[in-house]
Amino acid sequence: MFRLVAIFLLVIFSIPANAQQAFPFHNKPGAYAVGFRTVQQSDPSRSYKGKPRPIQTAIWYPAQKGGQPMRYDDYLQLLGWDDDFTRPPAERDKVLAEWLKFVNEDKPAAEVAAERKAVLWAVRDAKALPGKFPVVIYSPSISSNVFENAEMMEFLASHGYLVIASPALGVAERWQKDDLAHAELQAADIRFLVGYAMTLPQADGSRLAAAGFSWGGMANVLAAAQDDRIKALVCLDGTVRYRHEMLSKVPYLKPEQLRTPLLYLAQRPPPFERGLKFKPDHSGSILQKMKGADVWLLTMYAMEHFHFGTSYLRLDPLTFEEFSREEVAQSYALSARYVLNFLNGTLKGDKAGFDYLMKKPEQVGVAPHTVYSQHFPASL
Repeated sequence: MFRLVAIFLLVIFSIPANAQQAFPFHNKPGAYAVGFRTVQQSDPSRSYKGKPRPIQTAIWYPAQKGGQPMRYDDYLQLLGWDDDFTRPPAERDKVLAEWLKFVNEDKPAAEVAAERKAVLWAVRDAKALPGKFPVVIYSPSISSNVFENAEMMEFLASHGYLVIASPALGVAERWQKDDLAHAELQAADIRFLVGYAMTLPQADGSRLAAAGFSWGGMANVLAAAQDDRIKALVCLDGTVRYRHEMLSKVPYLKPEQLRTPLLYLAQRPPPFERGLKFKPDHSGSILQKMKGADVWLLTMYAMEHFHFGTSYLRLDPLTFEEFSREEVAQSYALSARYVLNFLNGTLKGDKAGFDYLMKKPEQVGVAPHTVYSQHFPASL
């Protein structure tokens, strides 16, 4: 017995002090197993490099149990063909290698390798469960990938949601531009996926939400302003909060007329000096103008903007300043629980979901000074 303990201690203390585990997602799965599949679609109404616009479509869904869970590297492989379905395997590998080199220039190779080997929940092409499930359309940040928040998408699917996403492509090239035309382009991608969802046997099209991070958290609001099939909105530090002047030029976006409930998860307030450098847009507040809809605004004090995307948390050489990586991971998991409860309330009519949102953070087990919760009830 003593020999076994000694060996165990030797192994533990032989691990380098700076060894980094893969990003931990601190939520347990729901009652459903999770399947994952991809579909190659195109939108002939829009052009991309002289061809119909490609829509690489990722789907997370409630599935029958069994099968080998995916590793994070399986998601990374989607990068190789997200804008060109005909790209041969060698070229796909090259695209992935160049992308990893670009985002991981200052990140130790051992940490990247650990992330690529991390085992997640979804099983590739698992058999779908029969039945109808609420739908969530996910829209990523500017120019980002389809699996940007795969952990949260798996989490939602494990709780009985059908989640559909596509990458953020530019008008005529892989990279997007920071302008209104590209925001509306991404909104059109969301509406395309809404239409696609209506054709799926598992989809309950009457219960559909649009979620998005950063740029995607502005595109989804633009989509909802034009599509009443979208019944709820989730913005993970969405750009809709920061681009009032640009959005004021959109004739069909009238915040006071929106009736779509919205959950907004925000980064902690930036230092005043950073605001002087980057000059945020303080010309208005679309969230406060949404008088016809319930709006929940949750400030996550441990999180900065890029912490709302797990592909960044896993692969980018981020700094965490006064909060630790573990504190950010805990806050990310909490964010996913808030999203789940919001969707349970708005799409499933679950009173417990609304109760969770209305309680003070400490009443749902949140550590003090972690979240600041605000609710702006509909008044029109």
